[in-house]
Amino acid sequence: MNIINLNWKSNILSQLKEQNCQQNGYQRLIETYNHILENNSNLQNQCFKLEKDVNHLRSINTDLEKKAESCEELEYIKNKLEKANEEVLTNLREKGEVSDMKLAREVLRLNHALNDLNEKFTKEEIKAQQYKTENDELHETLQSTEYHLNEVLQTNEILQEEFQALQNKIDQLQIDYNKVKPACLELEQQLETAQRINKQIEDELLVYKNQQAAMHDYENAKFLDKCQKKVEVQKQDEGNIFFDDDVVFIPSMKSSSDLYQDPCVNSNLFGDGYDQICNSYDESLNRERKSIAQGLSNGGGKLLTNLVRKFTNGMHNNSIDKLYRTSTNCSIASIPTRIKASWNCTDLEVYALQFQPSGSILATGCSDKMVHLWEISSIGQQEKYCSLQGSQGAINALDFDNEGCRILAGCSGDKAYIWSYGEQKTLKDTCTGHQGVIYTCKFISGTKLVTGSADRTIKIWDIYGRKCIQTLFAGSKCHDLVILDAAGTIISGHYDRKIRIWDPFANNCRTELQYDAAITSLSFNDEKRTLLACFKDDTLKLIDLRQNKTIYTFSNARSQLDRDSS
Repeated sequence: MNIINLNWKSNILSQLKEQNCQQNGYQRLIETYNHILENNSNLQNQCFKLEKDVNHLRSINTDLEKKAESCEELEYIKNKLEKANEEVLTNLREKGEVSDMKLAREVLRLNHALNDLNEKFTKEEIKAQQYKTENDELHETLQSTEYHLNEVLQTNEILQEEFQALQNKIDQLQIDYNKVKPACLELEQQLETAQRINKQIEDELLVYKNQQAAMHDYENAKFLDKCQKKVEVQKQDEGNIFFDDDVVFIPSMKSSSDLYQDPCVNSNLFGDGYDQICNSYDESLNRERKSIAQGLSNGGGKLLTNLVRKFTNGMHNNSIDKLYRTSTNCSIASIPTRIKASWNCTDLEVYALQFQPSGSILATGCSDKMVHLWEISSIGQQEKYCSLQGSQGAINALDFDNEGCRILAGCSGDKAYIWSYGEQKTLKDTCTGHQGVIYTCKFISGTKLVTGSADRTIKIWDIYGRKCIQTLFAGSKCHDLVILDAAGTIISGHYDRKIRIWDPFANNCRTELQYDAAITSLSFNDEKRTLLACFKDDTLKLIDLRQNKTIYTFSNARSQLDRDSS
């Protein structure tokens, strides 16, 4: 029954549709055609917009045409769309009617195709933007690379020019070396020959020295035996050093074979305030034999102080000595009885004293930043000669040149000063370069000088060039130094308890002598074979520079040092 009802309804519906189609077929066809035309115009507008976008993308991404494969697909879809439109129009014209269902399907298909096309265009725009960003980055990288490449090329050209200049210089030096090499070989041969001859002469001289030393020791021993026999009757003293009235007897040095086998002699038994120490064995013995016979007044003194003073000023004989003296060690010292002269140099402290080579002028360095020069007469009277100004610190060290026309001063202001004190009393030059207090300074020659400082360096200066020509790195504060020979060999005493001997032809230390206390001052005798060193432990050591060994050690409980340099 239900099937019959459904068939009846469907039959009526189909008949009504056929009737409507027969009556209104052309009207629907026209409406459908107008609808298709509207859709077609909309699609064409959209296609026109899409074409504009495609052209815009093409103009922007000209460099990316190889990668833009989507443009070919877009052209293909456009052609396909045009063909579809033509087919639609052709079918409409030929058949005259198109069912609503087909048109709707066609419209849906075209809408889907349009949506797909829009999505593809969106993706292509994104890719195009990415490609544009990458292209900009690559362009910037290329510019930066070109800039660095230009810099590298310029640097390479400069290096090539420098290399060429150095190569030319090396060639020139090689030519000069080839010219000098034969002369150098000849000089080396001459040097070897001179060294052999010098070695032979030194051996012969050493033998001769040993013979003379043995002879002098024998004479001195004979005289001391006589003196000891006389004194032993009056005094019972077992010490090595003893007094006879106002005469002090010091044992003589032993022969060279036994000299360095015995321990150093300690002179703690010495008194205070001795005046002079004799230098020559023969004249000392003769003069003191007369003084013993006459008998001098009793007294006390400071032997250590006078030892330093005599070694500082140098031991000189009053008469001309034609014999070659192997040693300046004295055996007798007389006791001073009074002060010969005294005066007030300044209201402040005096740090340095130095006699002119002639002995007629005494220089005093004080904490008032001035150097005062005094004329000393033969009878000990003093008169103010002049005062040299210009220093920026207290004067710690003084030295005269050999000509006696210039004076060198080292101060606590990190500088050394050179004055002339002749007709023109002016500040000639200033040596600047140390980073600490200058403790000592010496003239090496008329053209060079040396300074030692608390900055652990020793500097050698060219006077006329007004510059430092060599710096010796000692590693410790330099308290004092002396010049050993005309070649400029420097002996320096340091805070690290070492005495250093520097090679004048190289920038290094030739010999180091280690001791138990810091060295405060140095001095040697005229022959420059014996060095006297003062130490911070209140001792004096007499050092043989030929053997680099200590001969005697002097000490006294009353002798005390309160400064690092003395």
